[in-house]
Order: sequence, then structure tokens, then C-alpha cells
Amino acid sequence: MSNMVFNRFLAIGLLGGVALLPLLWLQRGDEFEHMRLAALMGLDIGQFFTVPVALAVGAWKVRPWNKRSRPASPGFVLGGVTFVFGALVMTQAMATTLWLEGRPSGVGDPDGESAMAMLAVLSGGVTLLVGTMILINRGIAVRRSRKMKVPGLMGHWRTENITDARSPDS
Repeated sequence: MSNMVFNRFLAIGLLGGVALLPLLWLQRGDEFEHMRLAALMGLDIGQFFTVPVALAVGAWKVRPWNKRSRPASPGFVLGGVTFVFGALVMTQAMATTLWLEGRPSGVGDPDGESAMAMLAVLSGGVTLLVGTMILINRGIAVRRSRKMKVPGLMGHWRTENITDARSPDS
């Protein structure tokens, strides 16, 4: 699997972890911090399932015996959304980690939930890194495509045979 296809399906898998956010009913308290912790735990669980599935689908899509061409490299939109999502998850997980270090009331197992918050920090960092790699690779691909010399329709004609309508000679 090529690097760009791997990054595309990894980003889709990481973003797809949001599918299990309806597990917010797992929260123990009524405060915002409890809801944020439950959302991060749901995201971790969701990514545990969606990342392997997305990578398996990506490997199936680019199998060598496939008659279709490989998918195009991911664009700036996927890279930007992945970057912003990774930054959001990482900052929220870091805030939750700091909140859990204060031993708040209403948290059942602070050590286990701190580990889940640290896993969310790691997940956000990986998502941020994948988004950055997609943006860099797409920028390089755009720059390379602009440097290519593509012959125009009139590239084979000599410029002496073309007269300018605005010139005083005509």
C-alpha cells in the first residue's frame, strides 16, 4: 500500500472513531469534565474498531490484481480536517488529564481513566501527525504538477507565423 493511500485510510479510520460517541451515557457525573472524559473514552473505543477496518478496506482497494487505477492522493480538505480534529482531540485530552490529576469527585477509577485520557492524547497526536503528513504530501504533489512542462495545443507552431492583431504592421 502506498504512503498516500495508507495515510488516507488511516485518517478515515481515525476520524471514523467518532461513530461511537453516542456512548456518552457512560459518564458518571453531570459536569462538563465528566462528559468530555466520556467522549474521549468513546473516541478511543471507536478508533480501536474503525482504524483496523479502514486499513483493511484500504489494502483491499489497492490490491495488485485490481483492474481499477489507484485512488487519487488525498487532498487539502481531508488533511485539514484531520489536522484540526487531531488538535482538538489532543487539547481536550490534555485538559482532561490535568483535571484527572486533581483527583476529582465522582470518578470511579482515576488511574484507569487517566490512562484512557493519555491514550486519547496519543491518538490526537497521531491524528495531528497524519493530517500534517497529508498536507505536506499534497503540497509537494501540487508543486510538482505545476513544474511539469505540458505541451500546449499550439506548441508546435513557430511564433513568426502568428501575427498580433494589435501590432501596427497589420
